[in-house]
Amino acid sequence: MRETVLSVRGLKTSFFTKDGLIKAVDGLDFEIGRGETLGLVGESGCGKSTVSLSVMRLISSMSGGIEEGEIIFKGKNLMALSEDEIRKIRGNDISIIFQEPDTCLNPVLTIGQQISEVLMLHQGMNKKEAFNRSVDMLSLVRLPLPRQRMTEYPHQLSGGMRQRVMIAMAVACQPEILIADEPTTALDVTIQAQILDLMNELKETLGTAIIWISHDLGVISEVSQNVLVMYSGKAVEYSDVNSIFNDPRHPYTRGLLASIPRLNHTDGKLHAIEGMAPNPYDMSKGCSFHPRCRYSRDICRNKEPEIVEYQGHRVRCFMYTHHWAKGGQ
Repeated sequence: MRETVLSVRGLKTSFFTKDGLIKAVDGLDFEIGRGETLGLVGESGCGKSTVSLSVMRLISSMSGGIEEGEIIFKGKNLMALSEDEIRKIRGNDISIIFQEPDTCLNPVLTIGQQISEVLMLHQGMNKKEAFNRSVDMLSLVRLPLPRQRMTEYPHQLSGGMRQRVMIAMAVACQPEILIADEPTTALDVTIQAQILDLMNELKETLGTAIIWISHDLGVISEVSQNVLVMYSGKAVEYSDVNSIFNDPRHPYTRGLLASIPRLNHTDGKLHAIEGMAPNPYDMSKGCSFHPRCRYSRDICRNKEPEIVEYQGHRVRCFMYTHHWAKGGQ
């Protein structure tokens, strides 16, 4: 029986800027079960990373915050917890792997010190216990010569090795949920493939649920069971990975999939979605995707669509409502 470990309901997160308030995430709903991977996909600026920061409660009140919504982890609403309470969960029950290890690893501390710190803080281990577990974690992520790496500094490791260290730190406490925020973007394709295999192995070994954030649909297809497509801070389509890739419903999802380079393209041209993502300070009336959508009708320009259920998809589009049959008025 499927066990839901995280349920996000009506999440709205905004940021303060000198030009006004930006709604980075606007009414997001999703859930993830134990041992599952949810792919969160969309172009840059759609709100993917803001989702991860919101779940981790890492958004400073000085720069913005969560305005509405619930983040339910194992029956407990994380929004209702104090900072001390959420700190015990963050890094222990829910961990995150950031995109750039160079900006996350401390250059003046050894690899061993940084992993051991996590274990001593969250697991109450002494230095010897933390050291031994850290070596085990480096072995788990297949880092060569793990005991030697414990005494080395980040600058002595390659980019792929540093990313493995980040993964080792994130899984050291065997979290129930792991958020991977584009962890393979800066790596070459060979190392990227190794990291993908490693993450799948860790999921099977530890039973960890993974939220995999990426703009790379090829990666998403390799690691995910379910996929959530975001556009302009909203979910536009949500379904299982096979349905998304074989039978996409939202015009934006279709555009993303059509833009993937393929060897069997005969005209030698790459498909692109026309236009640009909307200005977050000046959101147009109606559907946020309508200026770029070839199917757009009057109702799309004047009214915002709601998420509807259609043949196993949750899709935010008027094409799957009674309005479309009436001519989109």
